[in-house]
Amino acid sequence: MSRLLLVGLILFLSACGWIKRGDDGLFLNPKDDYLSSVQHNELVVPDDLRSLENTDPFPIPVTPESENPSFYAQRPPLPDAIYANDNRDEVRIQRLGERRWLVVPEPATTAWPKLKQFLAENAVPLTYEAPQTGRLNTGWLKVEDTEYRDVIRSLIKDAKKADLAMLGQDRFLIKVEQGLRPLTTEIHVRHENDSQSLPMRDSIVVIDGLRSHNDEAEDTLLNEIGAYIAAKVSEQTVSKVALQIGSTKKTELGRDESGNPVLHLYLDYERAWATLGQALDNAEVEIRDVDRDTGLFDVNIPATVFTGEEQSTGFFCRLTFSCENNEALDVRIKLQGASQDFSVSVMQAPDGQLIDPDLAQQILVLIREYAA
Repeated sequence: MSRLLLVGLILFLSACGWIKRGDDGLFLNPKDDYLSSVQHNELVVPDDLRSLENTDPFPIPVTPESENPSFYAQRPPLPDAIYANDNRDEVRIQRLGERRWLVVPEPATTAWPKLKQFLAENAVPLTYEAPQTGRLNTGWLKVEDTEYRDVIRSLIKDAKKADLAMLGQDRFLIKVEQGLRPLTTEIHVRHENDSQSLPMRDSIVVIDGLRSHNDEAEDTLLNEIGAYIAAKVSEQTVSKVALQIGSTKKTELGRDESGNPVLHLYLDYERAWATLGQALDNAEVEIRDVDRDTGLFDVNIPATVFTGEEQSTGFFCRLTFSCENNEALDVRIKLQGASQDFSVSVMQAPDGQLIDPDLAQQILVLIREYAA
């Protein structure tokens, strides 16, 4: 009998191992299912209920994709802090040297149809449209010395008054792409006049590196587009064909070969360096030393940057990784890379040792959220 009990006990324990919870057992363990969770498509409202579409008093905001979720398989990742003491939710024009572009605080899928609506309301035809790359070319516009009711022809006429040699017809090349922060969009514009020297590029889709023939026309059009979007003249519509515009990221949080967090900036070096410096300045981080040759910033980060308070020991500081460190942090931030792929990493200053990965990632999130 004892032998039968022993054999039964062995079989029972073996069966328990076989039916264990986990990815290799009979019952799957759902504890890490959140790692692959995504936001579902918007609810489709029937036509006869359209009047109730905007009555939800508690709308669910669009949720950005989780950053580096696979590195938190044993515990949920702490939420990123929310930074809100600047004008990041405003439509604005950014400048870097002779470059300028419009930043819109909404995804390309809603900015794209608003831009097209703006052009349509000004009776501007399109000769080239590629939503998968975010490119638009307007038709050639013949602008004479007369009064125009639309904004675009009027601004072209005013811009050409300062340059009497610029005759002929005009058009605009427009590019829409994802911004540096998630759920933002950049709009770039170039002005062309056919009386100037034009390369044979009617079908080309790249406008990077090109200069406008009239900077005033470019600048004014960006202002007009920004005012149109900021005034919310057009309804909040979503363009399915513009989904691919947002697939090309300009920033991305990742990990290096050693598993340490890094922030990728898919920009040229001039803009990557300016973006990093401006983000630190916008976040009110004290920059103590800068070495452009080696790509180093030595900075002092006050505890209030993370907590919003002079002292914090409660729940909020646990959300922002600052409970153990209510003192200011001396940090070294390094920019390195080549071409259109530069990475930002965080180390201790001045010895260059690695810091806690959670804290490093939070600092990189801070930089990305204040980038422009």
